[in-house]
Amino acid sequence: MDKEFNLLVAIRIILKWKKQILILTVASGIIAAVFSVFVMDEWFFSYSKFYPTNQALSDRSAIFGNETKVDYYGDKADVNRVLTIANSIPVIDFVIDSFKLAEHYYVSKDKKYWKTIVRKKFEKNYEAIKTEHDAVQVSVYDTDPKIAAAIVNAVVRKVDELNKQHVIESKQKVYDAVGAQAANLQDDVTSYIDTLAALGEHYKIKVSTGADGTVLVDGGDYRAVQLYKSILAKQTNAARELNNLTNIKGQLSVSLQNNETSLYVLETAFASDRREKPVRSLVVIITVLLTGFVSLIGVLLIEQIREIKSQL
Repeated sequence: MDKEFNLLVAIRIILKWKKQILILTVASGIIAAVFSVFVMDEWFFSYSKFYPTNQALSDRSAIFGNETKVDYYGDKADVNRVLTIANSIPVIDFVIDSFKLAEHYYVSKDKKYWKTIVRKKFEKNYEAIKTEHDAVQVSVYDTDPKIAAAIVNAVVRKVDELNKQHVIESKQKVYDAVGAQAANLQDDVTSYIDTLAALGEHYKIKVSTGADGTVLVDGGDYRAVQLYKSILAKQTNAARELNNLTNIKGQLSVSLQNNETSLYVLETAFASDRREKPVRSLVVIITVLLTGFVSLIGVLLIEQIREIKSQL
């Protein structure tokens, strides 16, 4: 007659195999402990938190303007841009090359896709995220705590460099354009001065200032005097515009020289003195529980198979 498989039967089977289950479970715990101590790598965690600053603070208008309301920190768009840069291939490849991660991860450069392999290994241990307080956190796991901290700090510097690059290039283009325009105006002013000097000498034209500050031009040749006045007006306007461009160029130069960081670093990465993983006690506990569970299921299946065979 078939035996009904119920809780009582299961308990009897477990008690029958309790010695084997106990030995297997204890052995797995010991093996897990030895494996976690002598085989598993120790991983150290290092991180840095920072906020992007408002790069408009270094603009000419912000430095020399009369704005009283200034936002010192960037907005969400700045945070998203910095996050995109931090997770970009140029930053990751910079770290791979700077810290020789192929050798560090024991990946041979003779392999066809060695850099892809190294990149994937690094990305498993690297993270750049936005925190709940809208800051950016860059973190790295590594078997060497000093290398982990150095990588994080290098990433922060590289992100700052790339984040400022577009702004600096834009300012440089404006500076160059203003400089070129000022140089052309300087040539025009010089040409006007030379022409006025030649006219004045040839037609004996005299220039004086009236009581009200107006410029008086006197000479014997009416047409020459009118031409002189016309050129003098152009020279005056060009000189005024040149002076304005020179001031703008000087302000742009100050803006370019203001090479402040575009990131406000809240926490600089440091070498951790305590490993983050593996948590050896957790490894042992999980291994013991899994082994015990599998063992219980195993002995129940064995007894069921035996029971089925005995009825055939």
